[in-house]
Amino acid sequence: MVKPVLETPPLVPRTKKAGAKATRPEIPQLDGFDDEGVRLAILAALEAVYECFPHITLPQYLITLEVRKAERDGSPHTLASIVKKLKMPFSTASRVVWSLTEEGGDIGIIRYLNHPTDRRKKLLVINERNEPNEIPRAITRAMLDYYGEAVRQLKGA
Repeated sequence: MVKPVLETPPLVPRTKKAGAKATRPEIPQLDGFDDEGVRLAILAALEAVYECFPHITLPQYLITLEVRKAERDGSPHTLASIVKKLKMPFSTASRVVWSLTEEGGDIGIIRYLNHPTDRRKKLLVINERNEPNEIPRAITRAMLDYYGEAVRQLKGA
């Protein structure tokens, strides 16, 4: 007796249910990049931060990196936008940002800047005179040492 072969039904894309979380779009993987290179770059950055600021916390580091990235992209963060971006409580973000200013602590890497159109808001920007240059150099050096040509191609894209 021959058993019938059960066929699996074809995969049908699901329709989005009301209230369902959106899924992240597929991120294309670049050839030549792997977890080890990213790990080395992160370690190089953390080592450089530790040498400059041995007492900095991870939330302080994350906020500093996000403020730097947003400022370089041409759209500096406000306190409210950094809270939304990093998904942290407003009171926590406020305390951490304050601790990164000259007024709030001895790090002084972030400063408040008046918003150009809304006097109630303050922009968060990097305080250039207190920014150690070793941090971006350490990240770049680690990436170039590990990846070499692939990083140069990304910079050109």
